[in-house]
Amino acid sequence: MTNIDLAAGRRASRLAHIARDWWPVPALIATGVTAQHVLLTARYDVDGHAAGHLAGATAPFMAGPVLSILFWATPRARHQVDLLTVAGVWFATTLLVMLGNVRVVDDLVAAGFSRTPTGSVPDVADHSLANSSVWLAAGAALFFVAAWRRRRHIGNRATIGAVVATVIIPPWIIPGAGVVVLAIVRLVQRGRAEEPVPSRVVAGENR
Repeated sequence: MTNIDLAAGRRASRLAHIARDWWPVPALIATGVTAQHVLLTARYDVDGHAAGHLAGATAPFMAGPVLSILFWATPRARHQVDLLTVAGVWFATTLLVMLGNVRVVDDLVAAGFSRTPTGSVPDVADHSLANSSVWLAAGAALFFVAAWRRRRHIGNRATIGAVVATVIIPPWIIPGAGVVVLAIVRLVQRGRAEEPVPSRVVAGENR
């Protein structure tokens, strides 16, 4: 068996391992996207300002898969009540974001402004919950990051990156971007932990 055959075999084994052990990640993302379409976006035909608020209303359909992936990648965290609690709090704030934005969309549709650009929309919709809930979600995300650092599931660099992302990325775009950062970090750490130690092929070993 040549070195090329060995390398091809290792690649095939690696791909099989990824497909077998990492299938929850695409499955969870697909579930969130499907639920978002069926339960929310398919119910409205809007554009302009209303479409922007409809996009904001998708927050829990992002948060659900992100949290699921994060806890999947961190098995010990599933048994730590404080982390489950802060996860529930953050998810609850994304539900408030959805409710606030859906309220705006419904008000705009009822007033006949379902396709009106932002600059031309009169003050006919109640934006109070939509505007305040995104900041609640950002604050909950910061507590979430702090709790994961306290449990030492992430290091200082990941913590700083998550905090910076939460502060810099506007919460009406991603309400709590730091949680997304943590999910990515934990996935990378899980992948590195599963990487096999490369073995040196000794000349003449596979005669």
